[in-house]
Amino acid sequence: MKQMGYLCIIVLCLMCMKISAKNLALELDGKTAIEVPNSDSLNPKSEITIEAWLNMNSPDGECLAKDWGGKRDYIFPEIIQNGNGLRFVLWPGTKILDVQGLKQNVWQHVAGVWDGTEMLVYIDGKKMGALPFETKELAATDAPLYIGVGDSQNWFCTGLIDEIRIWEVARTEKEINEFMKKVLSGDEPKLNAHYTFDEGNAKDNTKNGNDGKDGFGKANYVDVTKDLNLQPLSVEPNDKLSITWAWLKQIR
Repeated sequence: MKQMGYLCIIVLCLMCMKISAKNLALELDGKTAIEVPNSDSLNPKSEITIEAWLNMNSPDGECLAKDWGGKRDYIFPEIIQNGNGLRFVLWPGTKILDVQGLKQNVWQHVAGVWDGTEMLVYIDGKKMGALPFETKELAATDAPLYIGVGDSQNWFCTGLIDEIRIWEVARTEKEINEFMKKVLSGDEPKLNAHYTFDEGNAKDNTKNGNDGKDGFGKANYVDVTKDLNLQPLSVEPNDKLSITWAWLKQIR
C-alpha cells in the first residue's frame, strides 16, 4: 500500500509540474557519419521496417545504409531526384522503390516496409508507393550500418535525422501513424535497433546493444525540441492514468 501511495504522489506531482523533455537530433554536415558494427539483429531476414524523422537540406545522399564496399543489405532513407524523392533499396536482387513527396528543410517522418512479398514507403504516415518483391529472405552481410552515409564517402547526407527505428517485423500503416510522433521505450517486441540521440550519443536503446560510434568526422547533436517535439509514451489502460519508464526517462 505504501508503494502505491508513493506512486500516486509521484503521478500527482508530475501532473502539476511542467515536464520539459529535450529532443536532440543528429546533425549531418555532409562529412560526418555514425558507424554501427554489424550484428545479427541488424540483419532482419523475413520482414523489415525502417523509420526515421528527417530534415534534409541536400538533394541526394544515403542517410541510413547497410551498404558498403559491395556488401549490400538495405538502404533507407536515400534522398534522390533533387531532394524531392525518397528511395528504398533491398537485396538480394537490387529491388528499388522510388517515391515522390520529400521536402527540403522540413521535418518529415519516413518509413520503409517489407513484409515478405511487397515493399512500401510512407511519408508522414501516408503510403506513397509499393513494389512487389518476393524472396525467401533478405541479404545478410557483415557490412556495418552507417547513419549519414552509404556505399562510399560519395554518398553523405546533409541535414538532421532523429528517432531511427529498425524493426524485424512489417509495421502496419496504423502502427506507423499511431507511434511516429512518440518516443519509444526501446523494449518493444521485434524492435532491433532504436536511436533517439537524446543523450548526446548514438546509443541503441534496445537490449541488442547496437551502439554507434564516430565513423567519419565528429558527431554533433542539436536541440530540435521547438521544431520536433516528440512525445514520450504514456499508457492509460481503461482510462486510468499510469506512467511508464519511457515517460520518466524523458524528464530533464
